[in-house]
Amino acid sequence: MKKWILILSSCLWVHNLIAQEIKIIDHSTAIYNKKALVILNGFGDSKKNRKVQSNFFKDKGYDLFIPEYHENSSLDSTISNFSSFYELNNLNHYKEVNFLCYIVGGFVLNKHIIKYGHGKISTIIYDRSPIQERAPLTTVKKIPLIVKILYGKLIFEFSKEEIVSLNNSYNIKIGVIIENKATRVMRIFKKTANSFGKYNYDAIEIEKNYSDFMHTKLDHDQMYNRFDIIGDEIFYFLNNGVFTKEARREKYNWDPFKKIKRL
Repeated sequence: MKKWILILSSCLWVHNLIAQEIKIIDHSTAIYNKKALVILNGFGDSKKNRKVQSNFFKDKGYDLFIPEYHENSSLDSTISNFSSFYELNNLNHYKEVNFLCYIVGGFVLNKHIIKYGHGKISTIIYDRSPIQERAPLTTVKKIPLIVKILYGKLIFEFSKEEIVSLNNSYNIKIGVIIENKATRVMRIFKKTANSFGKYNYDAIEIEKNYSDFMHTKLDHDQMYNRFDIIGDEIFYFLNNGVFTKEARREKYNWDPFKKIKRL
């Protein structure tokens, strides 16, 4: 019983800290001479994480956008919200537009591109996780009432979806960061998550048209705030279309469900 109370309390605490959209724009330069960086957060979105993100990514040569696009009523409304945000903020007027996408964010962006084209989108970095991508289905099965209160129909509908790669005709530089650790929630529900079959860490199976990929020791929660570890690789890819030579291209040889106290 204490475990479920802790989970509910943690989820409600995070949900109550969801932030409004963030825009940090340099108005001294014409839009067609600027680059935009859009961060599409997933279900781990929070006021605290957005503050960390904005502090790290601001003043790096990009107009920064972190939209609040989730719509609990449906996945279709969430996609529509993002497309409206893209249009209202004139993102197609920029010299180029770059994206950092957490799991559901990548799904939404792909749907937008398929429907409206890629426009000025030049680079996408997808945060992917063989374990965390089972979180929607796992939590829907184990704690349906809690996730319904927090995320409505959105998470139920997303739990049934498969993330499909864009085709290679868009000429977009695509980077993939593959998480090699389980979050606290997924450790709690390890048995259910494991029941869905073998975890696939093969980059080409995760994203068929990647330009480069890397593995990270971070779990999904840490990907929102540990830019001291992952930040340099993100910016290297944004600037070069590949990760550094030092970036890890092999899966970590460990139990991803084993808790690590310090990184």
